[in-house]
Amino acid sequence: MSSPLSIKVEKVTLISNSEALKILKEHHEREREATGTTSLLVQRVLEYLYKFSKVTPEKAEELRKNLVAMGLKDESIVMIMNICPTTTDELRTLLVLEDKVFETEQLVKIINLLKEYCVEEQ
Repeated sequence: MSSPLSIKVEKVTLISNSEALKILKEHHEREREATGTTSLLVQRVLEYLYKFSKVTPEKAEELRKNLVAMGLKDESIVMIMNICPTTTDELRTLLVLEDKVFETEQLVKIINLLKEYCVEEQ
């Protein structure tokens, strides 16, 4: 029986599915180069992230920066990036953790931004 893995967490950061996909793809490539194979867990998580990421990994960082510039909290940003709401009503429900109420014009601006970054359902 193998000994348990000990990991020290130095920093916790909230990330979207797309950002997780980018990180895991890089890990997957390094692991494959080093060992010639990858674990079943990594493969299954990659499949999940490919299926449920609504923003391409290449554009995720840019979208996050734009949402941060709009004054949104990290929790809200991750939910918005993972769900990619298409209406102001859907977006309003994701902003429940914000300390302020957004005007309709601000919500429309966010929705229009998401249209540039979110991919269509597959």
